[in-house]
Amino acid sequence: MGGVTLSDIILQGLQLSAMGISLTFAALGLLIVAMIVLERLFRTRELVPEERGPEETPVVSTLARDTEDEEIVAAITVALAHLRSLEICRGGLGTALEAGHGGWWMIGRVQQRQPFIGRK
Repeated sequence: MGGVTLSDIILQGLQLSAMGISLTFAALGLLIVAMIVLERLFRTRELVPEERGPEETPVVSTLARDTEDEEIVAAITVALAHLRSLEICRGGLGTALEAGHGGWWMIGRVQQRQPFIGRK
């Protein structure tokens, strides 16, 4: 039997890998080309703006009204955030941290100082 050597197997593996990678990049290239072609075929065209006469132009600006509404919303948001921060402070969040080390910590420290004899 004309046995297959290890170098032949490695060479075949490398060729197969190269073909697979080439096929993958070719498929990706075709996908990119298809996307470009479809984008150019179905591109949305910009509409030509219509000319307005001076009588059709709105005279009243809504900028002042919009700004006032935004200021009201901002004031309400700040007030609610302030109330929420006060609730968190009154809730006692973090009081256990200020109290110091608890019983579990003390037991853990004692166990760390004991020798490893008889412990599993």
